[in-house]
Amino acid sequence: MTPEGGASASNHPAWYSPAHASTWERVKEALRRDWEQTKHDLHVGGRELNQKIADTTSQVGGSEALPASGAPNPPKIIGRWEDVEAWIGFGYACKTHYGVEYPDWTPDLEAKLKADWKGSLPWSQVKLYVRHGYDVPR
Repeated sequence: MTPEGGASASNHPAWYSPAHASTWERVKEALRRDWEQTKHDLHVGGRELNQKIADTTSQVGGSEALPASGAPNPPKIIGRWEDVEAWIGFGYACKTHYGVEYPDWTPDLEAKLKADWKGSLPWSQVKLYVRHGYDVPR
């Protein structure tokens, strides 16, 4: 290790190849960003980069581009109220109907709601919004 904590070229094992170095170069910025975000989330330094584990995984795998060094990831846009109102409303109505039997969200309740769902989008795309409506305090 170098005094700064990095590895020097001279202390790599014999099997370490340029391919290993290339792979590391591809992933280290994503992991550095994840480290900075983790420190920020733990209130021990770092900075807000809007970096979630899904971002890190996608960046490491190459399916998501890395923002410029130090720049946050763009925010995730979930859409307009008009786009989700029906799904949240469905969840709210479900709580009115099933709330006595299921005061909290459970796998059994989810199976019932999935069977009840008659929307044009698949359940997997609306489930979180339905759950939000179900969990609204009464």
